[in-house]
Amino acid sequence: MTKSLTALFAALLLLRSADAAVRSHGVSIFGPETLKYKEGEPFAYLDPNAVVGGRLRVPGGYFTKLSPFGLTGTPAPLTERVFDTLGIKSWDDDEPFAVYGLLAQYFELADDKLSMTVYLRPEARFADGVPVTADDVVFSFNVLFDPDMNPGGRLSLQNVRTVERLDDHTVRFLFKEYTRDLPIAVTYLTIYPKHIYGLPGKNLGHDFDKVLPVGSGPYAVESYTIGERIVYVRRDDYWGRNLPYCKGFFNWKRIEYQVYYDQFSQMEALKSGYIDYLAAWNPETFRKINGNYVDKRYIVKEPFPLTRPSAMKGLAFNLRLPKFQDLQVRKIIASLYDFDFINRNYYFESQDRLTSYFLRQPHLRARPGPAEGRVREILLDLAKRHNRPAEGVVYVPREAIDIGPYDPGIAPDGTPIPIESRIQAANLELDRLGWTWDANAGTRRRGDQLLDIEILDGIDNGLYHFTEILGMAGIRARAARLSSLESQSRYKNAQFDMMHVWYDGRNAPDRELARNFLSAEADIRGASNIMGLKNPAIDEVLNVLMASDSHETVSVYGQVFDRIMFANWYLVPKFWPRGDYGAYWNFMKRPKVYASGLWYFYNVMWFWWEDPQRHAALNAARDKGVPFDNRP
Repeated sequence: MTKSLTALFAALLLLRSADAAVRSHGVSIFGPETLKYKEGEPFAYLDPNAVVGGRLRVPGGYFTKLSPFGLTGTPAPLTERVFDTLGIKSWDDDEPFAVYGLLAQYFELADDKLSMTVYLRPEARFADGVPVTADDVVFSFNVLFDPDMNPGGRLSLQNVRTVERLDDHTVRFLFKEYTRDLPIAVTYLTIYPKHIYGLPGKNLGHDFDKVLPVGSGPYAVESYTIGERIVYVRRDDYWGRNLPYCKGFFNWKRIEYQVYYDQFSQMEALKSGYIDYLAAWNPETFRKINGNYVDKRYIVKEPFPLTRPSAMKGLAFNLRLPKFQDLQVRKIIASLYDFDFINRNYYFESQDRLTSYFLRQPHLRARPGPAEGRVREILLDLAKRHNRPAEGVVYVPREAIDIGPYDPGIAPDGTPIPIESRIQAANLELDRLGWTWDANAGTRRRGDQLLDIEILDGIDNGLYHFTEILGMAGIRARAARLSSLESQSRYKNAQFDMMHVWYDGRNAPDRELARNFLSAEADIRGASNIMGLKNPAIDEVLNVLMASDSHETVSVYGQVFDRIMFANWYLVPKFWPRGDYGAYWNFMKRPKVYASGLWYFYNVMWFWWEDPQRHAALNAARDKGVPFDNRP
């Protein structure tokens, strides 16, 4: 072969490689070619003309430290806005999983998909003026494996083998194996300054708890009182303030968090003007926000659309406990959640019962009735390989194959089953299973096991009704509403019977969902597998879901997952709101396009801003005690 032909051949190979490994300004779970926004184009739900200014006062949770590091303690709310990530997520309804470059200017997934090169923006700076470099990215990945870091932080990146520094502003993430969500997970990596947090001899778990955090994000901590309040100030020198994805994003000059321990005190603080807005996910709370200030339009109450896919909200069983390792016991308890009564009396018919982990996602949702086609084939195969009925081990129940997800309060013909009938059936079935009444204990007993349940849930107002119904079946149950500090401790140490959970599958189930159910995470302290689930069939299904780029495969395995999870009754499904509710002081402005895929609470904090003239007019109306004329 001549030298000219050799050179031509080499050039063609390079061209082919360049075509395959596309350098893009963003990452999508379905490929960069599906990105909605072009490079430099702002998100539709941002207003680039929004003015940075004003103060937003919001109710926040209890916190014990300023540092995001360590296995103990509760970080202050909003510390994540002190630090930037490599990418910034799109909240557009048309993009369920798309991330655009923030600290990263470009991403390049290799042809073999076993590595991704990230090109940093050379203008990026930390708050102390030091440039953000490849060394900081490598450090931020490696620090995830520090023994003082919560292990949950590295789960989404467990398929990253290592991160290499190529030059000052270029790094390459090398993958153990490719999964569809892995490039997205890389973009979520929070970048910490190595020159501060990587100093020799520093203990991440303790040394920075009371030290003001330094990052490259738009905010810095201005002042704080541990456990009471913290004030963040928008940095005038924020390096990314003119990026198209940042203009109109975080427009408040100051954000002040004040700790309130219950909903009543939050409502009173709103009415008194101590906080500026309140998210009322519960319509009962929304109705209680009333009075003179609402009547005069000083405070506006408003429902907001909620288009995001449903998450699974429920009460998870602690499967580590012997009493909950019996599928029939879990199913009986789930059958006693009286959704119709709770929805009618506590939520004013505003909720949908969750009968799927993907309720509003038709391509993933398993429908009631016998499984068919490829879904049935996969379920039968999983049952054959994983079930050991002779040993009493069943990971894929027959119900997953022949019945599918359903509401235990609804009969097959679609008519509601009265709660009285369900209580009677529960008593008969518990008797049959050997759970007899123990008058001294005040609950049912089987051997040395008491059917005594403490439920951790500070959200569901209908929980008292649920515990009363359980009592009618001979199950002693009580609701425990704990402080955030105690709840966190109980969660980390798996010290609970049942607790409120939220599993978000979105439009494309990936590691965000999988990390909650993989067996490998069941025994890791503080990991997201709260219930301690160990089901090899579920592991297999989730691994396929994370790796597949095929819409058809994702759809089929999503339905398989839905059927197996529901048939095992690992939790008591609750409900999903049809809308979102909020109340706010009437001095705010907002973009023309509302990000309905995001909760109202975050819309206000992230995308709204103060109108100074409107604020002055509102104050004048309050001083005079007259209604506020809020017309433009």
